[in-house]
Amino acid sequence: MKRRGLWLGLFLALILLWGCIRSRVVVTSDPTGTDVTMNNVYRGRTPITIPFAWYWYYDFKIEKEGYHPVTSRERFHAPPWFYMPLDLVMEVMPFRISDVRYRHYSLTQAENE
Repeated sequence: MKRRGLWLGLFLALILLWGCIRSRVVVTSDPTGTDVTMNNVYRGRTPITIPFAWYWYYDFKIEKEGYHPVTSRERFHAPPWFYMPLDLVMEVMPFRISDVRYRHYSLTQAENE
């Protein structure tokens, strides 16, 4: 009976230590230090790493004074191992799973008027 309790305790401890899926996008730009807005929420300046929760469309606006702003709609597709039923298995793996997307934007300098 004590052995069964020990195994149950170990199992519960492992559940708390199980990893999870971490999805994020790394945004860089040329020139560096541009303001990044993602889905109408200001996120910071490039280079920046932004977490995201859903594999769907995201609207980006990259802007800096003296440059033409860039707007882009990006679609993040889920990797094959994030589809049912594999996603359930991946969520309970004893290590973290990272999914990092990279986006680079180049701004053009505005002419002085």
